[in-house]
Amino acid sequence: MNHETSFFPVHPQRGAALLTGLIFLVVLTLIGVAAARMASLEERMSGNMRDRSQAFQAAETGLRYVEQQIRTHYKNIEDFDPVCTNGLCYYGKNVVPTVVAWETYCTPECPITYVPNTSFGAYKAPELPAGIPAPTYLIEAIAKNVAGEKAQQHYYRITVRARGARPGTVVWLQEIYKP
Repeated sequence: MNHETSFFPVHPQRGAALLTGLIFLVVLTLIGVAAARMASLEERMSGNMRDRSQAFQAAETGLRYVEQQIRTHYKNIEDFDPVCTNGLCYYGKNVVPTVVAWETYCTPECPITYVPNTSFGAYKAPELPAGIPAPTYLIEAIAKNVAGEKAQQHYYRITVRARGARPGTVVWLQEIYKP
């Protein structure tokens, strides 16, 4: 073909458009990969948060359950002893527990386990979400002589351990309860 009769003049190409296009493709690929990684990380974070929230709610449910048990069943301080038999601990009059009974005295059978649908008067223990194991708990009785009063006051330190759907998600809650 004769160059002089062509409608398009022929110029030597240097590949600048190809190089620019490849650079844009690499940049867009890096942005896409970063966005996908961030979305994956955010999904894991929200899943962990949800699991922790469920464990916390199970622990709160366990606390309310124990409060009902104390009001209806565990009013007698003689049911409690220093070795935490059946998860009921009592160290003596005017002794505020300073040890962590869960670690110090408990055998594997020691903590008491939450039982859904158990009734205490008008209270019925709610079901837990699917995949959430039942929380376990200890009750530590505290008998105090209050100045100016003849009768002892009874308080209870309740410690609840609850897990989420994943085994590594654990929530501990503790409260001092006076019925």
